[in-house]
Amino acid sequence: MNTPIGILFVTVLLDLVGFGIILPVLPLYARSLGASELEIGLIASSFSLMTLLFSPVLGRWSDRIGRRPILLLCILFNAAGYALFAHATTLALLVFSRILNGIGASNISVAQAYIADTTSESDRARSLGLIGAAFGIGFIIGPALGGFLKAHVGLAAVGYVPSVLSVLNAIAAWIRLPEPQRHSALSTRKNLLETVRDAAAHPVRGRLVTLSFTYWLAFVMMQISFILFANERYGWREDAIGGVFALVGVIGASIQGGAIGPLVRRFGEKSLLAVGLMCFSIGMVLLPWMPSTAPLLVILALMSAGSALVNPTMNSLLSQSADAGTQGAVLGLSQSAASLARIIGPVVGMSLYGTRHELPYVTAGMIGLLCLGVLVIPLPALQHSSTS
Repeated sequence: MNTPIGILFVTVLLDLVGFGIILPVLPLYARSLGASELEIGLIASSFSLMTLLFSPVLGRWSDRIGRRPILLLCILFNAAGYALFAHATTLALLVFSRILNGIGASNISVAQAYIADTTSESDRARSLGLIGAAFGIGFIIGPALGGFLKAHVGLAAVGYVPSVLSVLNAIAAWIRLPEPQRHSALSTRKNLLETVRDAAAHPVRGRLVTLSFTYWLAFVMMQISFILFANERYGWREDAIGGVFALVGVIGASIQGGAIGPLVRRFGEKSLLAVGLMCFSIGMVLLPWMPSTAPLLVILALMSAGSALVNPTMNSLLSQSADAGTQGAVLGLSQSAASLARIIGPVVGMSLYGTRHELPYVTAGMIGLLCLGVLVIPLPALQHSSTS
């Protein structure tokens, strides 16, 4: 893990371990502090609001001043946010800790741009798949560890463990992570509005940014409400919920860390994107109707496999649609679209959950199927970066 890609892998992994540690704890802990269902959704949304605001800004800054300083800054923000979470005894402190971590999590698009700088188009999906594998492994370690720490050590440990890991990661990145050599000297001088306009006009880029928003909207409608759903329908506590998220992470890491490269070479990004979105959507529609734990786990496995196909193929297609000088801005725009979905999704999902427990999942599945028919199947032939 001493190579730049290895350091990036560890950076994203620790980001997701920290996020995963907090995930099974946050809704139930917020409820213990007196938060309503809507307030739980708003607390979850505060994290994503920061990534929405900061991802395109940091992506463009990294195009201009370099990837390395932005990555280091974000790691330190994460360390501060997790340390504050350890002492979040009020809803206000809980929200502020999520704001700091939302800023720190904006480094994902910069890490993706770093990979785009240092890989060929033929290897890009595989390398981006390693970032996806870090997501998967983060969800293996993080939720299980978070549930265990909350149950057996206490809330403070849930914050301090990822904070210490982030500090160690910052030290390793400072020593081992060089600034990449890019194919163009610096970013173009396009502002955010020009980047949005160009994406909307591009036959591939506009569809993929829209897909990023709608896919993540569907996903996040399920994610936060599922923790309460599993607790209330099946009686699961934080440690059991963390274990299930860990199982989902194993499946995602296996596909994105190893299988995605050969699958892309054989079937192509677009075909895998369509298959992944179909598996995810069908699983979402079926999820709330499972009568017991065993069939529910099968459905979650199907959804995890589908999601593991969607993420790296969507990002690879988007990266190939951008030129070398705008990789950070374009991937940051996609990250912002996903962040906007993560702002809206928890609020909509929790509101639907309060009306009827099955509604968030059925609605999310229908959104996914609509994306498949409208955005993915008619996707035109890929325009490579030279034609951006």
